[in-house]
Amino acid sequence: MFRVDYNLSNKDAISAFYIFDDQPQTYPFQIIQGASTGGDVPVGSGFSNAQRFQTGSISWTRTISPIMVNEFRFATNRSAILQSDPTDKTTPQALGFTSVNADDPKGAAPPLMFLNGAFSLGPSPQGPTKLHDTTFQYQDTLSWTRGNHQLKFGGDFRWVENNFNFDFFNNGSFFFGDFGPYTGLFGTASNGSVLADFVGGFWDNYFQFSTARYGIRTHSLYFFGQDAWKIRKNFGLDFGLRYEYNSPQVDPGNEIIGWFPGQQSTKFPGSPPDVLYPGDPGTPNRGLVYPDRNNFAPRLGFAWDIFGNSRLVMRGGAGIFYDIEDGALNLQFGGQPPFGYVANNFPDYTSVPTAQGTFVSDPFFGGLYPDPYPFALQGKIGTFFSPAISFAFVVSPHFRTPYSEHFNYGFQYQLTKNTMVEAVYAGSLGRKAIQSTETNFPTLAALQAQLAAAGGDASQLNPECARPLAACDANGNPTGAQQLLTNVSEGTSSSHQLQLTVDRRLRHGLQFRAAYTLSKSIDDSSGFRARSSTLTDPTNPRLDRGLADFDATHRLVISPIWQIPFGSHGNSLLSKLTGGWSVAAIVSFQSGNPFTIYSNNNSSQLNNFLDRADVIGPVTIFKDPRTIRTFSPSLDGLHGSCLGGKETGPFWFDPTNLVCANDFDVPGGVPLFSHGNMGRNSLRGPGINNWDISILKDFKFTESKSLQFQASFFNAFNHVQFFGPSSSEGASGFSSNFGQVTSDTTPSTTTAYYRGPRLIQFALKLYF
Repeated sequence: MFRVDYNLSNKDAISAFYIFDDQPQTYPFQIIQGASTGGDVPVGSGFSNAQRFQTGSISWTRTISPIMVNEFRFATNRSAILQSDPTDKTTPQALGFTSVNADDPKGAAPPLMFLNGAFSLGPSPQGPTKLHDTTFQYQDTLSWTRGNHQLKFGGDFRWVENNFNFDFFNNGSFFFGDFGPYTGLFGTASNGSVLADFVGGFWDNYFQFSTARYGIRTHSLYFFGQDAWKIRKNFGLDFGLRYEYNSPQVDPGNEIIGWFPGQQSTKFPGSPPDVLYPGDPGTPNRGLVYPDRNNFAPRLGFAWDIFGNSRLVMRGGAGIFYDIEDGALNLQFGGQPPFGYVANNFPDYTSVPTAQGTFVSDPFFGGLYPDPYPFALQGKIGTFFSPAISFAFVVSPHFRTPYSEHFNYGFQYQLTKNTMVEAVYAGSLGRKAIQSTETNFPTLAALQAQLAAAGGDASQLNPECARPLAACDANGNPTGAQQLLTNVSEGTSSSHQLQLTVDRRLRHGLQFRAAYTLSKSIDDSSGFRARSSTLTDPTNPRLDRGLADFDATHRLVISPIWQIPFGSHGNSLLSKLTGGWSVAAIVSFQSGNPFTIYSNNNSSQLNNFLDRADVIGPVTIFKDPRTIRTFSPSLDGLHGSCLGGKETGPFWFDPTNLVCANDFDVPGGVPLFSHGNMGRNSLRGPGINNWDISILKDFKFTESKSLQFQASFFNAFNHVQFFGPSSSEGASGFSSNFGQVTSDTTPSTTTAYYRGPRLIQFALKLYF
């Protein structure tokens, strides 16, 4: 890192800096459960990361006159990342998976094994991944003081280049027990075991993806003008206008798919209808999205010293703020047909296993499923298989820039010389927010026609053939397109908060801040990575409107610092030992976040597994999940039918009045073609009760030299901070821990809210 400042003249100054940051990382035994980090058993689970970040900037400040200054700045940053590079390079064939080929041979590693509710094997499925991102920025700002006005005008221009090579599930993956233990079919369900499935090689789903090569090219043009106007001595007004334009994101390799109903691609004639590619007639540009050029953002704010003595101040403001399309949304396009192939295979156990005596050696069943890997090396680009597109993200050509409207109004009052209190109302309204939805979802009319043809036998339904572009053959196998996801800018949200704050400056060795927030946040999608990001019913977005995933009704944070006065005076040894002590704390109390109960019963037959349970009575929340309870499904097949069987554990809620059984299996169950009557995020999980305490001791040597010892206690009282039931565990129907909470055992405070066991940290700092 270096920095240079130089005055060219009494009116001109330049400044420049450069930062270089190299971060190699190795995880030889990654023991963190979860698909994003690899297996939780050491063998074959290690991987390494390498990260390099470079940032540089040069600025020129020109004093045009005593009242006018111009600043020009050029900046660039570049990141180069290699992540999730597997340590174990053993190929699938060397382990007996005879038909499994790594799509990218350079990333060859053992296949992944996921045992639902048990354990995982294998390296991270997220790599190896190479990412190279570069941004260039030109910015100019003119500041002009004219009377009571402080004017600013400027522009900001940015060019972005992103390239990535993503080996996602490069070596294939086997999932066991996702649809219940297969071995249970040979006796009662309770006799089955996901471990027995694993030993016998009876998997539920095989998944493999082609290497996703994708790039983003985009630029942004921002202009603004603003004025800070001191209307009176005790009243100021800030107002301005900003304009933003973000060009459609373009892939230099043109591997983008767009959703254009009623049109047929001429660039790839074998493509299913309704999807087009860059270069096809009828597309607006290579990004396949019409530009959004009307993004004007006005701002307004004021401050009023009501009595003119700075004791009581009223403040308020409002503005429109635009977002930028997340590049991660477009990163989903890489490796999709016809630029790659997604294997999403389900077993056919009516056939004869291979010579090795197991079905895992050939998850393609001798040609039952296409096996085009490695895709690019075999010259398969431009080739469609059957189905032509099993899964893909497509661009919505009329995607608009998301924005939010923020507003606040409040008072600050100086209660005493050292104490200030504040009360503020803050609100925001999200508009044109990003939502994910299906475009080729099974239609109700087609499903009802199937049901009628089957004489009302719901077990004969084939939702995949109810998709408009499925083009199923005589055997009910799709040959066209199946699941097509897209991002639309149709989401909305609202947030309203009452914020109360008390600030006390240091007096008599004590200072503190106490902040309380009463809030309510509502939306229909809480983020691209949330399970709720995809619409439950593509024809009824309102069905997903509810409390936001991050909503917390109450939050209180108290952060005092106390300089203990004992022994603070004198030069004796006793004074030096007993003086200079301080105690600091951050005390947090917060309501739990809401969660949704997913039935996993596919009652809607949409095959998105976002359907919810039916509620047939009050759902009791247990305030203390430390009490171990036992629940079992009732004999009527309805009450407690979300349970995976008899369960004992730290239940957070009583599952008795929740129904996950379908009505075609159990009379009175969740009706066919419905999504359950339970609302999104209708239950709330455990809250936070956390004390972080630090004890500090200062040793003063001279005026400029001192030594500080610090002992920090995170979760000082070792209070268990439970995570609420999640969409993948306790809130997922038929899971082995349905209705139960989990605790955080991660020894790290890097998460937003540390919920792990007590962690003690010591530090020694020398000041000179």
